[in-house]
Amino acid sequence: MDPKMLFCLPEGDALFNPLNTMFIQMACILVFSQFFYLFLKPCGQAGPVAQILAGIVLSLLTIIQKVHDFFLQKDSASYYIFFSFLLRTCFMFLIGLELDLDFMKRNLKNSIVITLGSLVSCAIIWIPFLWFLVRFLHIKGDFITLYVAFLVTLSNTASPVVIRSIIDWKLHTSEVGRLAISCGLFIEITNIFIYTMVIAYISGKMTGDIFAYTFATLVIILINRFLASWLPKRNPKEKYLSKAETLAFFILILIIALTIESSNINSTGFVFLIGLTFPREGKTYRTLINRLSYPIHEFVLPVYFGYIGFRFSVHSLTKRHYLALVMTVALSMVAKLLGVLCACLFLKIPKKYWLFLSTILSVKGHIGLVLLDSNLTYKKWFTPIIHDTFIATLVITTLLSGVISSLLLKSQEKGFSHQKTSLEFHDTNEELRVLSCVYGVRQARGLISLVSALNGVSSSPFTPYLMHLIPLSKKRKTELLYHELDEDGLNSIGGDDEFGTNEGLEINDSIDSFTRDRKVMIRQVKLVALMENMHEEICNGSEDLRVSIVFLPFHKHQRIDGKTTNDGEAFRDMNRKVLKQAQCSIGIFVDRNITGFRQLHGFESVQHVAALFFGGPDDREALSLCQWLINNAQIHLTIIQFVADGSETGNLVGDAVTRENNDVLMEIVGNDQTNGETDRTFLEEYYNRYVTTGQVGFIEKRVSNGEQTLTILREIGEMYSLFVVGKNRGDCLMTSGMNDWEECPELGNVGDFLASSNMDVNASVLVVQRHRHSFDIFGDE
Repeated sequence: MDPKMLFCLPEGDALFNPLNTMFIQMACILVFSQFFYLFLKPCGQAGPVAQILAGIVLSLLTIIQKVHDFFLQKDSASYYIFFSFLLRTCFMFLIGLELDLDFMKRNLKNSIVITLGSLVSCAIIWIPFLWFLVRFLHIKGDFITLYVAFLVTLSNTASPVVIRSIIDWKLHTSEVGRLAISCGLFIEITNIFIYTMVIAYISGKMTGDIFAYTFATLVIILINRFLASWLPKRNPKEKYLSKAETLAFFILILIIALTIESSNINSTGFVFLIGLTFPREGKTYRTLINRLSYPIHEFVLPVYFGYIGFRFSVHSLTKRHYLALVMTVALSMVAKLLGVLCACLFLKIPKKYWLFLSTILSVKGHIGLVLLDSNLTYKKWFTPIIHDTFIATLVITTLLSGVISSLLLKSQEKGFSHQKTSLEFHDTNEELRVLSCVYGVRQARGLISLVSALNGVSSSPFTPYLMHLIPLSKKRKTELLYHELDEDGLNSIGGDDEFGTNEGLEINDSIDSFTRDRKVMIRQVKLVALMENMHEEICNGSEDLRVSIVFLPFHKHQRIDGKTTNDGEAFRDMNRKVLKQAQCSIGIFVDRNITGFRQLHGFESVQHVAALFFGGPDDREALSLCQWLINNAQIHLTIIQFVADGSETGNLVGDAVTRENNDVLMEIVGNDQTNGETDRTFLEEYYNRYVTTGQVGFIEKRVSNGEQTLTILREIGEMYSLFVVGKNRGDCLMTSGMNDWEECPELGNVGDFLASSNMDVNASVLVVQRHRHSFDIFGDE
């Protein structure tokens, strides 16, 4: 090979060759896009808008002859097409890899109906407009391919633009955000399928190739599944696969993608399918997500969006053609609006989401550009005027849709914010999102056991997150460079080594064990921050992830001899700050893994759990959380209500229920004047729903003061492996005097007693605090 070609050296008098200028163009796009984003982000605009604008600016600069000659050299188009193919292959594989399959399965009907509504609406509206366009632009012949090209290109939704915009707006964990992503992908894949089938029918040659490549893709999927399970076994003590092993997956994907593209068939759907079917658990999946997410979201996608803007050109259009351009843009957005609105009306989606879904699903690009430039031999109508009209329509529609969507979000910020910040009014049929924070494998195992217990309702959507807290050394916070980080992106000073050897690896193993047994994926989040800022990052993370409750580990752990050891006052201070600032409910888990609550998955033993109810918002929240424990076959839940002695008996909630073990369950009686009407109503509903059906046990305890309460707690301390209790209950006669020996106020007086190593209680304890802001909403004090 010629050394000049090997090192991309210029030939002749040329200062740069096309490959050099392409990389310079990418650098310019990244710089310009960051400049635009600095000004547009405060206005609520997403990154793709800034990146497309950067490409447009670079395109406009080509008006200058020297800039034009520099960027648009001979054969430069081939470089751009091939490099855009590489970028497209990377991010479509990652999109399939990151897609929330559980949500897509639950909302399959919604996604299909919105997709059909969008396509049918566009198909109907484009028929009369195509008749006008054919006469206006004097097009002759190949009307079928023209109609299909218009329909596919202008009714399409650019899923990468949707995904990147949704992430920038922090809606990727919301219902409407994930629905928009699912619909965008459905629309895009459907359009690719329609276009490919039409071209295959017209050519009469591609049908066999399509079936052959589908079979080859299935073979690649099977190979990936084998490698995903085999490669981790080669180095079981490593947290991630090596870079060479990671490269093996990309070589397979690029081989199949290049082979498909060589037959003039778009490979996007095949690559997406490979990512979609990739195993979602284990070391291989974590490695690919870890290695791909940052470079693709921060480099590949911005460059690709900038390339869309760079294609913008109106040089061949005259004033007469601008009318067709304006009409095309308007009809494209109106057709999408009508189709999505009708679908939303049929599906009874809340009205506040209608316009947003219509506008965000109107973004174009990506597939439109690819299909426009492919199979030109079957497009006799293809001229520079039509090409520029198509490209300009895609770019203008995407910019308008992005801007309108951001304005809608800004005007309805409260309507799109996270609403499910407490569990009392959370239906068990709705998705439960929880965040468990750990700073070592010891805490991880305990909280994974708790998460396993909450996964008792098999039909209920459940999304658990685990956040690995890694304190960053204060003196090194500004000195770390990228090359100083280890394989995991962490430094050796503030990383896992502070908590023992291979903490991260053991946490991963515990998560993999849970995933294999429960078939529920725990999504991992790694948080590296200064200890004094850790609480802020946890609160911000809980808002971004839209969780209803955050579980924090207690700052003490149980030793082998049963005594407790303090892990550090810094973690205790962190818990206190999170309790004050969190925008959702909080649970502090006192894990007694030796004598108390044990790991459920993988074992068949039944564990007894007691929910203590004194009254108040926190106790109601704790009892609400227990709803997710009830249908777990390995959990036997008993509610223990403490009632002040001498209180007047109100209306009976229900009759006594006899279980198979002949234990008579006590009746629930109305609370006296010290308890609110809300407590009584809540307990009535809970009783009628769970106790009368025999799913939950119920015991009533009458006490006069805190001393009697302590006596009862000591008596039942050995009967249960887990106590669930609220943190605060105001001035309560039943707990009076218990504050006198309080050690940890953040647990409340009852939780503090149960967590104390000086008391004869060996059970684990979960102390729940309801989101404080929700008190004002529902009138609780």
